[in-house]
Amino acid sequence: MRLFLVKEQGEPRWVAALANENMYGYVANTGKFHDNYALRNDYYMERDFTYEEIGPAEARRLIDGGLGRFDESEDDDVLALWRDDPRPLDPADVLSIVAGFDR
Repeated sequence: MRLFLVKEQGEPRWVAALANENMYGYVANTGKFHDNYALRNDYYMERDFTYEEIGPAEARRLIDGGLGRFDESEDDDVLALWRDDPRPLDPADVLSIVAGFDR
């Protein structure tokens, strides 16, 4: 598993985790990482965003700082989908897995 800071036009937008060709984006509103097919497609094909590999400590700092927060009114449809996600990933688990790979 690898962690990335995802930027759009130079602005930080996501903390993302790549695992087995699946890309998970951290959503501050839910406090979880969610499978994000659009981010996966962008990473592998489109490259509209930039991806800076980061470690678990930096990911924790960004998560604690609120990166990945969406507007509750404007983004209510996608937030409802993420809130109903049956298999979100807990940030502590993701960061622990990555830290284990850094040994």
